[in-house]
Amino acid sequence: MQRDGAVNIVVVRADERRFGLVVDQINDTEEIVVKPLRKQLKTVKTFAGSSIMGDGKVALILDVLGLAQRAGVVTETHDRNTAENTTEALAAATEKQTFLLFAGPGDSRMAIPLSTLARLEEFPVAQVEMSGSQWVAQYRGQILPLVRLNVALEERRNKLRALQAPPTLDSGPIQVLVLNHDGRSFGLVVDRILDIVEDQAEVRSAATRASVLYSVVIADRVTELLDIPAILRSAEASTTRPGLATKSAEVAN
Repeated sequence: MQRDGAVNIVVVRADERRFGLVVDQINDTEEIVVKPLRKQLKTVKTFAGSSIMGDGKVALILDVLGLAQRAGVVTETHDRNTAENTTEALAAATEKQTFLLFAGPGDSRMAIPLSTLARLEEFPVAQVEMSGSQWVAQYRGQILPLVRLNVALEERRNKLRALQAPPTLDSGPIQVLVLNHDGRSFGLVVDRILDIVEDQAEVRSAATRASVLYSVVIADRVTELLDIPAILRSAEASTTRPGLATKSAEVAN
């Protein structure tokens, strides 16, 4: 309740019945894609799923029908048919997978499974530092290696040249996908985030370049699905011996 005695109420509807949900504060509205809950939380009827917001934070999505049942607004008998239809819809949805879409080099369309993503971040270029030939950033009490997608996918000669270049100070903020792999965190620098979509992604063909698992149709568009372990191996191989990389770059010039 606010100081003036006013109450924030969100009017929702469950099974053709409207009721008011009293909340502490209303922040904003935003279009999101709901990600299914992990199996440990699926038995909690209060929540329908989760989503990653624009600031990178995870938000739980309320299950309006579950709330209505707990509050006695809708009885279990009354909404039995609705529940059966929901179960069928969820069964069909389990065949789909949620992907994060983003723009790659040359305005290509790329994706990773959303389940592999820890956070979405936007770093000011001033926060990016050089450690040898590796871009890094101080992040949550650790040094986060930044793998540049445009460098990881380049052929070797251009890759060695690009590894020596620090970020341009007059450029805008960089989009970073924070990923966890084998107990390590790293940031994948991409051109821009496009969307989060849910699709079956059944139509696929062989990859046409390294560090890509295969090409797949997602949301009616051909999309390259990245091979995260391969990208990490490529980045580590290029930065393990900075001196050798510098020498090779000079010879290439």
